[in-house]
Amino acid sequence: MKISKPFYVSISPILAMAGLLVALAPVTSLLGCGQLGLDPDSTETAAVSGSPGGDGDLVAATLDGRDITVAEIDEYMKNAFIEEMLSKPPAEVYENRNKGLQEMIQKQIIEEAAAAQGLDAQQLFEQVVGEVKSPSPEEVADWYAKNQSRIGGAPLEQVAPRITEYLTNEGRGKAWSDFMTSKIEALDFKVVFEPPRLELEATRLVRGSTEAPVTIMTFSDYQCPYCIRSESVLAEVLSRYPDQVRIVHRHFPLDSIHPFARPAAEAAMCADEQGKFWEYHDAIFARGGKLSEASFAEIGSELGLDADALGTCITQRRYADFVQQDFDAGRAAGVTGTPAFFVNGVALKGSRDADQLSKVVDSELARVRVN
Repeated sequence: MKISKPFYVSISPILAMAGLLVALAPVTSLLGCGQLGLDPDSTETAAVSGSPGGDGDLVAATLDGRDITVAEIDEYMKNAFIEEMLSKPPAEVYENRNKGLQEMIQKQIIEEAAAAQGLDAQQLFEQVVGEVKSPSPEEVADWYAKNQSRIGGAPLEQVAPRITEYLTNEGRGKAWSDFMTSKIEALDFKVVFEPPRLELEATRLVRGSTEAPVTIMTFSDYQCPYCIRSESVLAEVLSRYPDQVRIVHRHFPLDSIHPFARPAAEAAMCADEQGKFWEYHDAIFARGGKLSEASFAEIGSELGLDADALGTCITQRRYADFVQQDFDAGRAAGVTGTPAFFVNGVALKGSRDADQLSKVVDSELARVRVN
């Protein structure tokens, strides 16, 4: 089975070797004086007390006269890790196994590509990214102008070196990702094991063809910023697959952090009585999470709904049970945060962009055709 970009191309192993992770990923500061941690260079020359990592025959302890070696400890730790992993929910076990499969494939690609040129992995990486040019002053200034919210008011001359480093590393990362993607696309193999699927009931809140072979069910919160962003993603995916995908909306208000998410969900259901659920749904999200008690009547007025009927429905909390049933269904399916997607019953954690969701849709369409 030929595959087209089936995996997220992880570049972290090579980037770690090249010392680039700090520039490409957010850094979490630890509390303390100075920069906490160890200087990696110091471990090369300083004497290290204790056992060398590779000496499995070294005796670590004695128990009732019997020696316990480092190798035994390592084997125990490996087995304990596997047991812990297998005790997780089926979806998490699959996710970990699939991640392991991806890493095995990418490791083989890197080793074979490097060996073909008489290089090691580090040298291969440097060869692939070596032609990436540093950004011009104009490109740095352009990025600065477009990302003021991320700069915190710092002047250009102060942050220009960091922007240059960031853009350079971004270019190197893309070059490596493109290299790996081309290698993956050339592979011819078959993935046999499938992710676990949950049987989730579709409610009447459906966008798209009811006969679509792929259902994307989303558990969402009207004040969650990631849910707000995901709405445009779902719209994009639906536009790409108008006859092949349907979107099912389920309510999952996070009351502890979003006090108006549940009232918004109930109000949207009241709008559904007047045939305007999706219009009301879109109008809520359009407010970017900035909701108040007055918002729901305002949205109803904007949409030309019967104000008295809407107000009575909201006041009576006529759809409190409906919203709670959605929430309970999400909890039973393992949802703990939003957005949560299920594509034909396969769980996806967190937000996704349109291309990532489209890859999952393509995979499901291929599966449906085969079956």
